[in-house]
Amino acid sequence: MPGNPLLGEASFRYGGESYRLVLNNRVWIEAEEILGCSILDVVEDLRAALEAGRNPRLKHMMAIVYGGLIQHHPEVTQDQVLDMFMSGDVGFRQAVIEAMRGAQLPDIPDDDAGDEGNAPDPAPKKKAGAGNGSSKHGATPGSGRKTSGRKRPAA
Repeated sequence: MPGNPLLGEASFRYGGESYRLVLNNRVWIEAEEILGCSILDVVEDLRAALEAGRNPRLKHMMAIVYGGLIQHHPEVTQDQVLDMFMSGDVGFRQAVIEAMRGAQLPDIPDDDAGDEGNAPDPAPKKKAGAGNGSSKHGATPGSGRKTSGRKRPAA
C-alpha cells in the first residue's frame, strides 16, 4: 500500500508542443531540490495562502509544476515553466488546476497524532521575576525571605 496516494494528471498544448503534467510523489523531491527547503514547509505556505484567499507563491508553483513535467519531458527547463506561468495561457492554467485537484498534498505531522517530526523542542518558559526563588519549602513565588531574627543597626 503506498504511503501517499498523490496522483494528479493533465495534458495541455503550449507553443505547439504537447505536454503531460503528472503530480505524484516524485514531484516533492524535485521541488525540494529547486527550493532548497522541505516540501512540508511549502505545502503549509500553499494551504495558508489558499485559505486566506491569496495566490500561492510563484516559485512554489513553478517548482511543483516543473517536477511534474520533467518526468515525461526531461528537456524542459525551469525557465520554460516560468514562461508558461507568465504567459497567461488558458490551457496551461487549466491543466495545472486539473492536476492539482487530483493530487493530494502531503499531510503535515501534528502534535495530536503523537508524531512531532523533527521539529526542535520549544524553549522552556522563563518565570517572571528577578533573583533566586525562595528556599523555604512551600513558599510561593514572590514571597519575601524569612529574616534571621537579628535586627539591623539603624542607619
